[in-house]
Amino acid sequence: MKNWLLTVPLLAASVAVNADMMLTAVYDGPLTGGVPKGVEIYVTADIPDLSIYGIGSANNGGGSDGEELTFSGSASAGSYIYVATESAGFETFFGFSPDLIFVGNAASINGDDAIELFKNGEVIDVYGDINVDGTGQVWDHLDGWAYRNSYTAPNLGSFVAGEWTYSGTNVWDNEVSNLSAASMMPIGTFTTDFTTIGDGPVEPPPPAVELGACFEEATLISTVQGSGSAVAVAGAVVVEGIVTAFNEGGFFLQEEPSDSDADSTTSEGIFIFSLATDSVAVGDLVRVLGDTTEYFGNSEIAAQSLLNCGLAGESISPVTIPMPYAGILDLESVEGMVAAVTDATIFTLDNFTRYGEIMLSDGLKWSPTDVAVPLSAEYDAAVANASANILLLADDNSQSYPATISYYTTPGFDGLNYSNAPRVGDKVSASGPVLYSFSNYRIIPTKESFAITSSRTPAPVVVEGDVKVASFNVLNYFNGLRQEDGTVTFDYPANRGAESAEAFALQQARIVAALLALDADVVGLLEIENDGFGSDSAIKQLVSELNTALGKKVYRFAHSPDTSITGSDAISNAVIYKKDAVSAMGLLQAVPMPVQDNNGSTVAMRNTLVQSFVHKATGDKFAVAVNHFKSKGSGCYEDSNSPTALDTIQGSCNALRVSAAVTLGNGLAAMNLPAKVLILGDLNSYSMEDPVAVLTDYSPEQRGYTITTAHNTNLDGGLSVPVSKGFGYLPVKELFDADGFSYFFYGTDQVGSLDHILASPEAMASVVDLSHWNINSVELYQLEYHQALSYYNGAEGDLIDFTAVGPYRSSDHDPVVVTLEMQHCEGQTE
Repeated sequence: MKNWLLTVPLLAASVAVNADMMLTAVYDGPLTGGVPKGVEIYVTADIPDLSIYGIGSANNGGGSDGEELTFSGSASAGSYIYVATESAGFETFFGFSPDLIFVGNAASINGDDAIELFKNGEVIDVYGDINVDGTGQVWDHLDGWAYRNSYTAPNLGSFVAGEWTYSGTNVWDNEVSNLSAASMMPIGTFTTDFTTIGDGPVEPPPPAVELGACFEEATLISTVQGSGSAVAVAGAVVVEGIVTAFNEGGFFLQEEPSDSDADSTTSEGIFIFSLATDSVAVGDLVRVLGDTTEYFGNSEIAAQSLLNCGLAGESISPVTIPMPYAGILDLESVEGMVAAVTDATIFTLDNFTRYGEIMLSDGLKWSPTDVAVPLSAEYDAAVANASANILLLADDNSQSYPATISYYTTPGFDGLNYSNAPRVGDKVSASGPVLYSFSNYRIIPTKESFAITSSRTPAPVVVEGDVKVASFNVLNYFNGLRQEDGTVTFDYPANRGAESAEAFALQQARIVAALLALDADVVGLLEIENDGFGSDSAIKQLVSELNTALGKKVYRFAHSPDTSITGSDAISNAVIYKKDAVSAMGLLQAVPMPVQDNNGSTVAMRNTLVQSFVHKATGDKFAVAVNHFKSKGSGCYEDSNSPTALDTIQGSCNALRVSAAVTLGNGLAAMNLPAKVLILGDLNSYSMEDPVAVLTDYSPEQRGYTITTAHNTNLDGGLSVPVSKGFGYLPVKELFDADGFSYFFYGTDQVGSLDHILASPEAMASVVDLSHWNINSVELYQLEYHQALSYYNGAEGDLIDFTAVGPYRSSDHDPVVVTLEMQHCEGQTE
């Protein structure tokens, strides 16, 4: 059993009597503006003339800048000299006026810079490495501090990291008003073994801590970790444990199971900061001497020496992290230990290709207004859940955009490509040591422990009916501009899509692949180039490509001789249909959407396009209204004129979308349409937001507040008016796919439904099923056609080929598909 607690400071060397001064503390800008910065110097002997001493800095690993500030005056043994960027800030924060302070630019160092102390032009002490950029190094204390351990000596220009204690970075962020310097940094507390300070002689230093031999007594890792958020033992310790994994800058060490303290609040593992890892391997029993520290909130031991005791006689079993873990397990209690998670859900891949990180939780994170009425108790619960039960999987290094991700593997392929890329919603199992970094706990898994279950489907899973209707956003499908010589250019002002023929070819091929698998009888398309219905139009080309892939003319597109119905925006909506399944009744029609004056700037959106159909096999009739409401991204009048909380949480232009919903409801009612009407498309409103409520079952009493239209539109004399009731359309997803969604917003890492299918009561009676086919929103963003090409051909070389053709990442929104059972009409024959 290892139960001897070593807590005494390490004696590096006695300070020689003729060592006149030494660096004992550095600090980097606790106050607003990053001031004061400075250095503390301890005087070890009477110095009648300070002019032979001074300091200099080495910035960002650029080597010595020489002596930049020369001291003056005299100093006595046991006193301190301070060098600061300003004296007022120093006195304000540290609460005293030092007897000797030098002020100047020589102190304008950052926490990642090195500092040199000079005597007669020669370096007698140094903090940091003058030839290494300190960013991320142990001495980096940006917006923090470091102080020298007592009983250590000047190092004559060779920095010894283990002789210092570090705060880590950003410790003073937003905390200066609440914390005193005395509680954060022991200014003026350095002591040696030979001088007298204060009221009496200093106690002689304790004996030096020795590494010792294998299997001798040592401090338990659980004792070092303690039950708090930081190490419980300060100074030098000797620990002994089993190497469980390597990570950049060192390795993880875990107590032998037989020496566990059986206390669930204390961790049995810790990270060992050491560059000398060649002599150890996973499974070895290793003895380490080093100083305890907190680095970015992660408990560590900075190794000074280590001893390999051979292959351990015991093995480590992972501790289980349940999902959800909140209220069950404090992840701090397993920091540094090998832990396992099973069937956790990927809820975002924001940093996957950049840092090799996968973010896990107990389920997807939902946009609060997709699952709850704004500002309701359920809304508050959804907001709270957004930051709950988060655990990361991380690569074993800090490289940006790594060529390979150390742990990622799928059956038959070690690495990453278009076919095996992870998706939001996939289930993951993995095990490895737990590291705390950048405000999150993370597992560093091995390939052997990593497993992922893809949620991809080759086609939408939906119960078939007589007619299949879908909504599909094609992400700015622009087919280029044909020039007089017959060539096509993608360089023209209106183009919002592909910028080259290569990019367009990939975009088009994926859209066609998705439409083929969707296999819908009617599709409402969004974000297609608004260039009419002619031979060179985008809608004509897309339908031609689709029919070519099918080997015959299957699809047609709805049209009108009045091309103005598609509005003036660069993109429009469109309708395509299978000519053998349904016939278009009449021409394509439009419901013009409201326009707003936002202090002289016009805010508009795409017109709704409406097409009626007859089902050929039964004679039953229905209509589709294809929409693309104003986005949440740009501002409207309400957003710059005292927006309410309801405006803010529903995104920019919420009131204008309410006006659009009212316009749509009234416009459809005024048309001569079949009783069966489907409203579909991108309403840019989550399921529980105001515009959807207005189109469905809204009443002020049931809602809890009155919804109002937008100001300054061409409606109601430009006035904002209350909406008294909804239009009675029914949200089909509530009955058939309540957990479905069509969009993932990377700004919040949340999913929700922006794309909807709403049915009139008569149409709802015919609905068989509805499905959200998640082929786009959950897919890795780098698979998108322009990202795939730039990543594949990027500056770092052809790292990963994301340019394969398939339905996945053909757009950024997911298709939504509904099936209907049609009624036979009298006199209709097959």
